[in-house]
Amino acid sequence: MNRTIRRAACTGLGVAAALAAPLAQAQEVGLDVSVGARAWYTEWTTFGYHPGTDPNLALTQTSGPGQWVTLPTVSLRYGSFFGSLSAFPSTPFEFTDGSAGKRSESDLNIGYSVLPGLGVTLGYKRIAQRGEVFRYEPKGLVLGVSGTAALSGPLSLYGALGVGRLKTPSDPRPEVVKFDATYRLTEVGVAYALPSADGMLVKRWTFTAGHRIQVMRSKDAFTTAAGLSQDGIDTTQGFTLGVLATF
Repeated sequence: MNRTIRRAACTGLGVAAALAAPLAQAQEVGLDVSVGARAWYTEWTTFGYHPGTDPNLALTQTSGPGQWVTLPTVSLRYGSFFGSLSAFPSTPFEFTDGSAGKRSESDLNIGYSVLPGLGVTLGYKRIAQRGEVFRYEPKGLVLGVSGTAALSGPLSLYGALGVGRLKTPSDPRPEVVKFDATYRLTEVGVAYALPSADGMLVKRWTFTAGHRIQVMRSKDAFTTAAGLSQDGIDTTQGFTLGVLATF
């Protein structure tokens, strides 16, 4: 029986979309609140553990079909300070080897605009992964930078980069996988800011389209019979579409 563990990584899901409009705008006085959602067409390549001859396990790669995931986002901005909260709702998925599981995530980020159109962030990332046999809950801090550049009128270019470390908590139960991991995130896209027609409740609408790549490398995910260690690599990538309403 296959025993596959999905390794998924991402960080700051709400930061790039949440900052695309505010960073492109001139710094405003007062509090801005933005609420929206992003649709991410995720394509997965990950690794798993399968029966072998000795020591009865082998590290293999597997992939899954593309799947749309909706990510709700809430962000705040006051002067040069901003923050965002986003979630990856519990979502079932399958891989080509026939295994299945559920995954959920949460991201909390705070940041500061060091220059118009350029912000630095510190975030906290948590992943909850449930497989058929195993489960894991890596979490940790993320450092990031996000920026925008005006293209023409309400159209702007945005980009985001994040790096961090994740660690699973200590747990004696055998089904709980324990590992340390490094990961990186890159995203680029375009944003279109449209002032609200009534201008009363909603100040503006922001639409985004981009491409996102996230890679997590789990250290020493497998040790061979000869004592050699192997890292497990998980890659998640795909196009994103988003909409934000700023109040």
